[in-house]
Amino acid sequence: MKRLTCLLTAAGLAFACSKDSTSVDPDAIDGRELAAVRAVLDSALKDDSSYQILRVFVFAYVDRASRLPVGGTDTMRLVGVQLDINALKADTPIVAQLSAVLGWRGYRAATRTVDSVTFVVGTGLPPVSDTLRERFSPDTAGIGTGFVIHQAPDSTVHTWLARTGALHVTGSTYGTGTSTSGSGLTITTSRGTASGDYHLTGKLVPDSTSTASAAAAFGGGIRALKIRITGTL
Repeated sequence: MKRLTCLLTAAGLAFACSKDSTSVDPDAIDGRELAAVRAVLDSALKDDSSYQILRVFVFAYVDRASRLPVGGTDTMRLVGVQLDINALKADTPIVAQLSAVLGWRGYRAATRTVDSVTFVVGTGLPPVSDTLRERFSPDTAGIGTGFVIHQAPDSTVHTWLARTGALHVTGSTYGTGTSTSGSGLTITTSRGTASGDYHLTGKLVPDSTSTASAAAAFGGGIRALKIRITGTL
């Protein structure tokens, strides 16, 4: 896990300026809203290794998310993320495949806070059918984890860690990727769609005094991003 995180950190630095340009897109995420979502994740999941793997590189490329109605006039934003690594670091193979879904609702422009954020991650590439548990390792097939995060208008954050639930990513399609090379690594970024669903119930971190649940079904497809990293660092 440490070698994987180090490799991604180095890759992030190598490609810091290579993000592709964002054309006009109805699913584009406002920069201030995206910054608010990432701030919530950084605060709530600063000690979670699975989030750190994706944070140092993949989430830097997330700039589009689908809108799903969730009753009344409320809308949830959802984006699928896939990470596929097959690289070498100091002659040691670094191989990992992760599939994740990031969702949020209730962005408050006045306070730049987000009412709720959900982050679910599993092992492998689609089709994925993972049971969600408290503990997760990218090396363990069939087991994923998830978080439900609430942020108050004063920016106070509370986090619930999954104890039960499931992540299903039934399929995905991507367009032609854009590749960039540097520092011995090649990154290929592809945009497309992913379909599936998730549901989870978590307990409050750290004292388990309350529970929170979250669920979403996106069988019709949501915006998704796939990043593949190859080469030698």
